[in-house]
Amino acid sequence: MLKEERFLKIQELINQHEIVKVSEITSVLNVTEMTVRRDLQSLEEQGLLIRVHGGAKKIDILSPQELSHLEKQEIHIDEKKEIAKRIASMIVNGDTIFLGSGTTLEFVYDYLDVTFVKIITNSINVFNRFVDDERFELLLVGGTYRIRTGAFVGRFANETLKKMRVKKAFIGANGVFENNITTSNEEEGVIQQVVLDNANEKYIVADHYKLNHEDFFCFYDLNDVTALITDSGISKEVQKKYETFTKII
Repeated sequence: MLKEERFLKIQELINQHEIVKVSEITSVLNVTEMTVRRDLQSLEEQGLLIRVHGGAKKIDILSPQELSHLEKQEIHIDEKKEIAKRIASMIVNGDTIFLGSGTTLEFVYDYLDVTFVKIITNSINVFNRFVDDERFELLLVGGTYRIRTGAFVGRFANETLKKMRVKKAFIGANGVFENNITTSNEEEGVIQQVVLDNANEKYIVADHYKLNHEDFFCFYDLNDVTALITDSGISKEVQKKYETFTKII
């Protein structure tokens, strides 16, 4: 049986039963457990299922609940640091940049090798990473505080940011599905849209686990941004898919 045929059969089994054991898949496909585990890993990397102990389960493309900042700090750390390094390498002396909320963007501070950059943010957590470093001129945009993400949002923040122009904006997303860039909260989505509209270079930040998933509120089209910054865990199939919309870094 060809790999593509195995992939389709595994997805059929998971769609039918929600959760499927490795032993059940090996029996149906008549292949080894090692082959099944490799197939499950490939399918998970493509965002088509979630591996669990002893098998895999169906994944809902619509994220069920917004994770808190604390919860996000505990997951996919290596991927977030890899992305943060890539972002840091794109920032040069004299830049005026916007860093949105998100644990990935907080890691950017650890990898910056610059003498002066102006940073605008609506995230208290990003602000706290940079605040004691004289290399950075910081502007924290105020507004209504969302304790779940540590971000300031709302009309006051939006009106303030409409008057600002930045060279580079780095915005996190909860999910990227087809041409849609999505997040959990409408107010955060609106402020992200405002920032992207006023940036010369528009970058979306999402680890590969967020690709092929969508959340509640679509705030931007992928084909309107400069690039999508992700990690090396992205599969060739998924990368090829999203390169039809924008550049992948």
